Amino acid sequence: MNWSLSHPESHLMLTMSVVLFLGALAFVVPTIIAHRRRPVSDAAAWADLPRREEGAAWATDRVLRSVEASCTVARVGFPGFVRAVVGPTVRLDLASPTVAPPEPWQTTPDGRSWSAPMWALQAVPLGQTPSTQFATVVGLGSDQDGAVLVDLRRASGFVALDGDRTARAAVARRIVDQVRTDPWSVGTPVLTVGIRGGEFGPADAVSVGEAVAAVAADATPGLLVVHGVPGGSEGRELARLLERPGGRWAALSMSPDPLARWTLDCRRDGTFVSDEFGVVRWVDQLLSTVAAVPVEDDATVVEELRA
Repeated sequence: MNWSLSHPESHLMLTMSVVLFLGALAFVVPTIIAHRRRPVSDAAAWADLPRREEGAAWATDRVLRSVEASCTVARVGFPGFVRAVVGPTVRLDLASPTVAPPEPWQTTPDGRSWSAPMWALQAVPLGQTPSTQFATVVGLGSDQDGAVLVDLRRASGFVALDGDRTARAAVARRIVDQVRTDPWSVGTPVLTVGIRGGEFGPADAVSVGEAVAAVAADATPGLLVVHGVPGGSEGRELARLLERPGGRWAALSMSPDPLARWTLDCRRDGTFVSDEFGVVRWVDQLLSTVAAVPVEDDATVVEELRA
């Protein structure tokens, strides 16, 4: 049949062609967009590809040591911090209020936060001997103001990971990696309970009773990583010991638990959400060594994650 504008069958064929074309667009366009966005929305699959720059940890170490040095020069007792945000301005959310900070720090009226410009901290002369003040401080990622650091022991109890299993493992891997390699925490013992061998590299696997003994002794600062918060009398004793004022041990649980003081809801898009820290991009906290993970051949992924 020859097509003709005046022929009814021709009108039907034209209509059907348009419908098929629009239907194809409705399927193909979202598929293309989803494929292009997939690496970003599934950051957990790509997060361990980039390696942390060698100087990044040492730059943060310089900031932390300047905090302690400024207090020493002014003979001010440093109260410690729960969270620090390191950007053009460094902000410390203190473990206890202090309204008389040393130079170059400024304080909020309630004394709960100090802040100082980064350039001013670079001019603070450092002490000769680093302390163990920051032995359980780790970077959790970044927010809109800069890199987010937390002192895990300030939770005074378990810090629990919730959410996607793969994302939880990625966050835990970053925490353990930093404690073992960062200049301000290197040498801090890391003990594991119920964690399969090799998940975090060489590890000192212990029983719950041995973990209780180490935390009770409190001989040095340390990090305890558990698959889940132990139950029974030993679990309750461990939680009690971690809650002691001035205790130097931090504890991380790979599973959520009602006993946890902080809970991080870890997501595959490279973020976590918590009541204490809001939304933080954990994917921005890179590992000291590249992890062996299965990847696709897409050279744009790392750049998209860093954007």
